[in-house]
Amino acid sequence: MAPDKLTPKDLRPFADIGTSVEVIEAGFMLTSNERPITVSRENAGYEVSADGQTRRYTSAGAVLASPVFADLSKVARNQVALLAPKRMIGRPVPITCQMKVVEGRVPGWSNQVKPWESLNDWLRDVPSSRRPGGTDFLLIDGPAGVGKTTIVREAALSRAESYDGSAPLILQVVSRGRVLQNIPDLIAFALQDVRSNLTVNQLIVLMRHGLVTLAIDGFDELSDPNGFETAWSGLNGLIEEARGSATLLLAGRETFVSTDTIRKQLSSFSANRDRLAALSLTDPDPDAARAWLLEQDGWSHTLLDKEFVEPIFDSGSFALRPFFLHLISLEPDALASDELPASDLLTYLVDTMTRREATKFVEALDPPDGSEATAKYELYVGRFLEEVARDLAENQSEAINDDALDLLARVAADGLLPDDQIAAVAQRARTVVFLANDLRAGDVRFAHEQLQQHFLAREALRSVGEGEIPRYVRRNLFGREALDVFGHVARGKGEEANRFLIAVRKQLASPSRDRTSINLAVLGVAAACAVVLKDADLQIRDIGIGELHFPFAAPDGISFRGTTISILYAAGADLQNVHFNDGVVIVTLEIDARTLLPSPIPLPQILVGPEGTTADGSVIRGTLSPEGVVNDPTKFVWSESLAELLGRIDRYRAFWLRTNIDDTDPPGRRIIAHPDWDRVFAALKEFDLVTVRNRQASGAWAAFVHFRKDISLVEHPDLYRKLMPSGVEG
Repeated sequence: MAPDKLTPKDLRPFADIGTSVEVIEAGFMLTSNERPITVSRENAGYEVSADGQTRRYTSAGAVLASPVFADLSKVARNQVALLAPKRMIGRPVPITCQMKVVEGRVPGWSNQVKPWESLNDWLRDVPSSRRPGGTDFLLIDGPAGVGKTTIVREAALSRAESYDGSAPLILQVVSRGRVLQNIPDLIAFALQDVRSNLTVNQLIVLMRHGLVTLAIDGFDELSDPNGFETAWSGLNGLIEEARGSATLLLAGRETFVSTDTIRKQLSSFSANRDRLAALSLTDPDPDAARAWLLEQDGWSHTLLDKEFVEPIFDSGSFALRPFFLHLISLEPDALASDELPASDLLTYLVDTMTRREATKFVEALDPPDGSEATAKYELYVGRFLEEVARDLAENQSEAINDDALDLLARVAADGLLPDDQIAAVAQRARTVVFLANDLRAGDVRFAHEQLQQHFLAREALRSVGEGEIPRYVRRNLFGREALDVFGHVARGKGEEANRFLIAVRKQLASPSRDRTSINLAVLGVAAACAVVLKDADLQIRDIGIGELHFPFAAPDGISFRGTTISILYAAGADLQNVHFNDGVVIVTLEIDARTLLPSPIPLPQILVGPEGTTADGSVIRGTLSPEGVVNDPTKFVWSESLAELLGRIDRYRAFWLRTNIDDTDPPGRRIIAHPDWDRVFAALKEFDLVTVRNRQASGAWAAFVHFRKDISLVEHPDLYRKLMPSGVEG
């Protein structure tokens, strides 16, 4: 239950600077906004006198929410104005929501079609069973693009629209592109966005009385050069200050906001009075995704059954992420031609939409060279969006105003388009499909964060490869999603990626005092996994890395020494060729059944695996031992050569493999060039474990292969007997 009495501690943040709250016989006196205010206790509640008027309130919370103090009705109206333009229309992508109760008894979860309605119901039921003086935590975890931000935003909008004081407002705080190192800054920016005059200390009072629910979206992005110590320390302090009737939502990746991590990092968490629950969001299953697409304009069974379309909706595909699925839903024509999708679905969609945008420019401007100008305008669209992505990263913002956008549109056109076309092109630039109106009137942002990451990756490859170190590389942070996108972009730009790696090696030889070495190290790892066939020659020394991600199998030549890694993502990764030398510390390691680790590897402090998260040293040691399941997930004993090839195939399942060795990408070349490829390929075809399409590519006919993703190749008994006829099952 919320505190039913006001204290000087509650009112002090509302008093003017240099003044104090005076305790009188009947209540309190203070000066706020240069006006005297008297708060008197009554049997039925409180009486507040200000500006020559006296009003009665039934509770302490009603006093604090009133126009005299926080004026939460005005905050609610501002929230509606801010959030309504981004309201979700229609049935959302059908993600899966699973609630797990960890500490205490909390209300049940009702799975509604719109998950934010379920969240609202859950939050509405929470206060009735709260323990005295307890704080309630809900962790919302899920992969990038699954809808964490959307669910919290829609719940906040619903609360604001129906606000009458009976249920708390939800304040969603996000970084909006900034690199932040403390929670108060994050809250202050959120209050600024809703045009509230509230201070952080005043908000803490409102949380204590159950008037505002704080939702920290992207909590895993609140880091500092030493890892995430500042974020956890700040949250501990916030919880202690807000104790009374507070509810906090923490949204992020399970690696960072797991229940075990909460227990380990939150010294302020009390199992005797606090409650903890976790809501896990996962992608829709393929059938649900197809059914949802068929409800969207332009989609039909005929389109979904096309030979290169159907496999991209297999279980585990990037297409099932709500972000990608939503993009695909807007572009049915992108798949109607039945062209082979690129190895990276995001790149494929971006390239398709870029060509369409270039055609629109040609149709609207009618340049003298007609249709021949399409390629030139396609180059322009990409260059323009790379400039926009760089500007946003440089300024640590996710939106840009019209004047800056016009300047970038002209810069991108300079030297590429005729002078007499630049003004018209710049005027039309903000209408490209990749950009959308921001919450702030007149500002423009990327339609999705991963679109921004895609174009920033292209810009980073080019600028660093040309010898420049942009400001965002010197001071920003690159998380897992950004590194994953970067790796996929590098995979499709081999020449630029190799130039980038040359520059990275040179820069790492001279350590920097800012974040240059840290960022180039993690970006270099991603690029090396994408394009290096043999020796990456990437030596990383004496730095502290926040997040390290291997988007593809690691080549030889990547080594670490004297390096602290806050989070190492090794789920689905082959790190057997990586060398972890003296002085390497891994705080958190994420693995799954497909992970292949080198031996030896430093034991992490926290291990995230298929069975959950643990900080138990003996469990971690047993899991990562040579006898553990990580490096041997099968029940069959394969030869070293076949196990290596099947592992490469397993990590290629998301892509179409071009079997022409001169036309495929580096990871595909490692498969095609393997000495056992021919007989493995024959066996895969025999047991219907691949989809094969023959198409003309780069002037020659070649087979395009898509491996089955719904079964494990290394656990397939017929495949084992075929390839290891004299082997013995383990």
